[in-house]
Amino acid sequence: MAKKRWIALWLFINLLIFWSVGLYTSGYSLEGYLPWESAKIQEYTPIIHTFPGDEPYGILYMVDIKGNIYYYIVWEDEYFHNTIIDRLYHFFRSLVYSGNTYDIEVVKVYPDNNSIYLQTYEHTDVWATMQPDGSCLWNGQTIPDCTEKGTHVKVYVVTWNHMLSLTPENGTIRVENLPMRHMTVDDYVSLGMFRRTQKTIGGVTVNSLLIAVLITVLFNVTLYAGWKRGYLSMEYYRKLKEEIHKDLKRIRK
Repeated sequence: MAKKRWIALWLFINLLIFWSVGLYTSGYSLEGYLPWESAKIQEYTPIIHTFPGDEPYGILYMVDIKGNIYYYIVWEDEYFHNTIIDRLYHFFRSLVYSGNTYDIEVVKVYPDNNSIYLQTYEHTDVWATMQPDGSCLWNGQTIPDCTEKGTHVKVYVVTWNHMLSLTPENGTIRVENLPMRHMTVDDYVSLGMFRRTQKTIGGVTVNSLLIAVLITVLFNVTLYAGWKRGYLSMEYYRKLKEEIHKDLKRIRK
């Protein structure tokens, strides 16, 4: 019975170390929700250009532990402009995203180095850097007039499912006075954000779990070394207790 209790304690400590380190280094809560805040939210809000009649509802943002900002642009749905296809697509999206059909696209901003991330045609990743003169550096090319004040990136809707681009798209208009607020836990759950954010948080999650694995392995190696040297035996602790009592007696004398 005693041996089983020690094994159970060892497994519990391993699990506690693994998840504590993983969550701490990532900045995520257990469900992937980012609870952090930043004083730079308004300074880096993206400027959205979309087609008339297809304006988004607003922007929900989250901030990770490093101060990087995730701006989630929320539309009512994705429309292919074919009644039958739209209804079928609407139905399947509601199954995937827990009953809702909102379309959400992300613009991620790294204030430390003025870089941004978004997805364009065919869900291709775009990584660019905003320059002080208002341009953006992307893939070795300079995109002029890409930002406002060097921090507010201008993004343009280029596909029916709201993929974004840094270059102007004919027919799009700037969305004015778009409401924005921090994403709440209720928003995160109701919008099915855990499924939606697996792509953007994947790298952070993998890196954090790798650190968690290394720390957990290090803990077990240290534990094993201590056991081999006899530091974890009851006999060792009995002798240590006797030595402490002897030292206390000498001090009293």
